Amino acid sequence: MKTKLNGILTLLLALVVQVAFAQQTVTGKVTGPDGDEVIGAVVSVKGTSTFASTDFDGNYSIQASPESVLVISYTGYTTQEITVGNQTSINVQLKTDALDTVVIQAYRTTTTKRSNVASSIITAKQIEDRPNASAIQRLQGQVPGLTVQTATGQPGANSLIQIRGVSSINGNTEPLIIIDGIPVDEDAFRTINPLDIDSTTVLKDAAGTAIYGNRGANGVIIIKTKGGSFDQPLTVSYTTQTAFTELIDTEYELYNAREYLTLENSRNTGLGATLTAAEIANFSVDTDWSDTFYRTGVSQLHNLGFRSGGKNLSQFTSINYTSTEGSLLASKLERFTVRNNLNIRSKDEKFTMNTSLQVGYSKNLSQQEPETRNNAIYFNSIFNSNNGLPYFDPNNIASELAAWESTLQARYSPFVTLDNVRQNGNQEDEIKIVAGANSAYKISENWTARYNIGMDYTQETFLRFASPNSALARVRASFIGPGEVEGFQTESFFRDFRFNSTASIGYNKTFGADENGEGGHTILANGYVEYVKAHFKSFGFSQTGLNPRTFSPGNDGGAFVDDNAANDEFVPTVNSSKASTGLFSYFGEFDYDYSDKFGFTGTIRRDASSRFTGDNKWGTFWSVAGRWNLTEEDFMKDITWVNDLKLRASYGTTGNERIGSTYYGSLNNTRTLFGTGNAYQDQLTFFRTQLGNTDLRWETIATTNVGVDFQLLDRRLRGSLDYYKRETSDLFFNRFVSPLVTPSGQINANLGDMFNQGVELGLRYDLLVAGSKNEVDIDIFANVSYNKNEVTFVDVPDGRQDNGSTIIGEGAQLNEFFVVPYRGVNPANGNLLFEDINGNLTENPTLDDRRLTGTDTVPDFQGGFGFDVQYQNFFLEAQFNFMTGLQRFDNNLADYYDISSLGIFNLSSDLDRAWTPTNRVTDIPSLTATNLSPGVATDRFLKDSDFVRLRFLQFGYNFDSVMLDKTFLNSARIYVNGENLITWTEWLGSDPESQRISEYNRYPTPRTISVGLDLTF
Repeated sequence: MKTKLNGILTLLLALVVQVAFAQQTVTGKVTGPDGDEVIGAVVSVKGTSTFASTDFDGNYSIQASPESVLVISYTGYTTQEITVGNQTSINVQLKTDALDTVVIQAYRTTTTKRSNVASSIITAKQIEDRPNASAIQRLQGQVPGLTVQTATGQPGANSLIQIRGVSSINGNTEPLIIIDGIPVDEDAFRTINPLDIDSTTVLKDAAGTAIYGNRGANGVIIIKTKGGSFDQPLTVSYTTQTAFTELIDTEYELYNAREYLTLENSRNTGLGATLTAAEIANFSVDTDWSDTFYRTGVSQLHNLGFRSGGKNLSQFTSINYTSTEGSLLASKLERFTVRNNLNIRSKDEKFTMNTSLQVGYSKNLSQQEPETRNNAIYFNSIFNSNNGLPYFDPNNIASELAAWESTLQARYSPFVTLDNVRQNGNQEDEIKIVAGANSAYKISENWTARYNIGMDYTQETFLRFASPNSALARVRASFIGPGEVEGFQTESFFRDFRFNSTASIGYNKTFGADENGEGGHTILANGYVEYVKAHFKSFGFSQTGLNPRTFSPGNDGGAFVDDNAANDEFVPTVNSSKASTGLFSYFGEFDYDYSDKFGFTGTIRRDASSRFTGDNKWGTFWSVAGRWNLTEEDFMKDITWVNDLKLRASYGTTGNERIGSTYYGSLNNTRTLFGTGNAYQDQLTFFRTQLGNTDLRWETIATTNVGVDFQLLDRRLRGSLDYYKRETSDLFFNRFVSPLVTPSGQINANLGDMFNQGVELGLRYDLLVAGSKNEVDIDIFANVSYNKNEVTFVDVPDGRQDNGSTIIGEGAQLNEFFVVPYRGVNPANGNLLFEDINGNLTENPTLDDRRLTGTDTVPDFQGGFGFDVQYQNFFLEAQFNFMTGLQRFDNNLADYYDISSLGIFNLSSDLDRAWTPTNRVTDIPSLTATNLSPGVATDRFLKDSDFVRLRFLQFGYNFDSVMLDKTFLNSARIYVNGENLITWTEWLGSDPESQRISEYNRYPTPRTISVGLDLTF
């Protein structure tokens, strides 16, 4: 018996050893159809719980036996099964799933060969790991024709987003943004987690946007967030980053303390007039106020993600915390978000449903940025950082504040502002919920019914306060009377609820194919009904007069002054508003395809808007588009270096109903409105506040697009080239009327036409491809776009609207600069010289001497370029972006040249070159010139702001998958990033990028350095 037992145990031991030794390590790389690595693909051993995920280079490592079957799967691609055999290295190139395609075409998806749309797709890899808190700002320079410009360095700030130029004067110019099928507010992205995004598709032409009707006038950006895969074991990912943000120095040449005191001494004014030359030479204080008002901001990011899936249910969940300090004191963004996405299908797979839920909270701390002088300088850190006198010592704040309180001289404004920064505040708290569900039921082989529902909810509270203990409050209180108190608190609240519902029925059938599935005809037809409704409600109050003994920001607690009888200033003001708007639409599309060779698509849509009335309430928008895949033709088969070549063409119309820049702006322009107010002898009266325009109708944009998509040289060179023309008719514009008719003196009307036309090119080339004989992989990429804008008709007197320094007129660019040319300094007397309309020099220009410059604040050429290098486990990525054709007024430079500010604010040391009788040939006029303020707009301070910027640089290391096999980790990588590292420009300020007509004390975009770690397990 013992012998038999020993024999059995021996056989079992031999079997275990045989199985153990049969296991082998299999490694490889998973790539997509274009050769790019696929991150997060699941490689599993069929029939077991053993699995691995591909790392950030697409690499994997897994234990398997020769008899094992590896299953490689990733959303959007066909699942592949490979028997291991005696292979220890298995590379896999996934193919596009014919049933679950990756090309988004408006309300549906399609294959690359069957797409008519001019679009660009940005993957998660192209925007992840960047330190910028805004998902939209991460797209800058990566999409041909897409302009993303941010007017402030405030963390999470809103950006101006435009596709293919500016298409409206008074209407909305930003695109429709859709997240997982849910239209969202294009200006509310600070509470969206960028690491949740899987892909971003930008639709540009009518083939992709006309089906959105009135909302597709300015293009469409479709964001798809991450999800799980069916039959996927649980994978956990963790990302952490630490970032350091700093101010980018300006190139203005400003006086230091001793130089400034010398200038004051020479002109017998200010502190310098009281000092001797020796005292000035020994003066020890020399302050750069930017060191006082700016800092090195420290930021943290933590992101935890979970993916898993069973046979009929998969999920993705993420939790994110981000804290971003701005480079300016008291500017900060904190954000907490949770997302859950579910994919559900029935056992027979006839019913599918995807749900998406994101809940986020953000707190935004900021400073006021008024771009005026007077009392506003006491709240503006940027102004005082730029203009503070260099001989003041920030450490002497107590004594200098006392001096200000007794003299109220503006030169002490840096101390007052610094006191306000420490005691006052501005805070915005936002709760944002984006939720939706997309469901589909396959009625039969050819018929499918779908229903999509979504909502975007934003709730925001705003608090601004000025402490009664601040120096400014004490001075204001002294003006009221002895024993009085000051300070103020403003609180406001709003909620914004937007609902979207779309029901559709679709038919799809392929017929006429041969036994090999070739030569078939495919028709697709979809019909839709859509309902959109939005509600907005706000209220708030403002109170002046706070009790310094009990005041606490955001809380009454007895802090408000109760005795209002003596002074009406202490009476609180209250406000309240509400608004609603809606759309009802029905539309359809039809697509025909012949064997992936050629096809065409048509769409038509009818929209009804609550903004218009009568026959103008409804608008009809449509498009037609065609495609021809030349590489599917027999005559292209022998041209082996051409892998894919497709021609596209489309024409269609879209509408714009949004008058003004806000979603709820100008809702009642068709109605005549009345209000109440005080009349003669303070009698209450009833008067007209708005004259309605019942003829107001949609802006219409007609777009022509011709394009080509190509993949050449074994798909190593990939790209697209497009020409477009966008023609806007019935432009929203102000018609001026008598103030006796309406107090504003104007009404909104349809009064003009304009067009944008241009060319876009996007390229990507695999310069070196890693293989058995080469360990280096180098991709280079570039995109460039050119856009020309012109107003062709404006129904106003003289065909133009004169805005002083810019013009809106026939034959001109929108807001083209309209100025008198500056020609230098008169060597005879030091006055400024200009060129009159006849080409003669003059010291006294007039309004009639102005002319168009051919420039504006919108770029003519823009784009980006860069490279992506991988060597063994190291990786390096760089992205540059550029804009040309930009000009803006540099009002900061104008301030620095203003000699009347001597003794009050700092000045440019360029004034040392000023004209004198012994220095007649110079570029700086006499400090006593008689025409320093010519009374008409000139181009003296109109400066080029073209730039090339190193937008993003990343260097990192992927830990070897074989090494990680001994740990609980599937993949790990560490990296260091730089954003806005270097900018090449002639612009003297910190940031050349803006669409403002003039630059004046703006919070500039900062430079950011960050380190990060990504783990999956």
